[in-house]
Amino acid sequence: MGAIKRPRFWLLTWTGLGAAGLLYVIMAASVNPRAGPPSALDHAQELLVGEMADFQYAYFARNAPPISFEHDGAAVTLQDFRGRAVLVNFWATWCAPCLKELPSLDKLQEQLGDEDFEVVAIAADPRGPAVAQEFLDRLEIDNLKLYADPTLALTTAIGGAGVLPVSILYDARGREVGRLVGEADWIAPEAVRLVRSAKP
Repeated sequence: MGAIKRPRFWLLTWTGLGAAGLLYVIMAASVNPRAGPPSALDHAQELLVGEMADFQYAYFARNAPPISFEHDGAAVTLQDFRGRAVLVNFWATWCAPCLKELPSLDKLQEQLGDEDFEVVAIAADPRGPAVAQEFLDRLEIDNLKLYADPTLALTTAIGGAGVLPVSILYDARGREVGRLVGEADWIAPEAVRLVRSAKP
């Protein structure tokens, strides 16, 4: 009992507890819960190089707009792709940079497309899907499905009506990871790395 009343006892006790607490903080900070390569979901700045240098992460994880577009004459929404990451690309037949970019998107779909990822290239063209299909055939696009937004409702909602192409990366929960305005080579190693890092 006498030892408990001594100041030296309390000094040693509190010093020991403080040291244990400090050790815990150091160890907890050194453990990375997402061990492995950098992920776009963590807004890893080291992924934004080369062709992806202009990719802008979303300020907050906003959901994809619930606005329908067309595929094979049926209405679909981006919510239909939940469960896998998607790279949504808005293009138009009158947009030269869009047409230049489409072959690399086709190759990206060929390389990474599976149950966890799809390139969703949406023709934002009032002339409709038939005209868009002619351009896909002319460019020998074999791996991309034809999606169309002839009313430009979705294109306008995401802010892409004034400037094309626009590519938006969504995670498997349908939340925007970020976007790139303008043309890019989507088969470049840094582009593949960024997209792959967002896959579930």
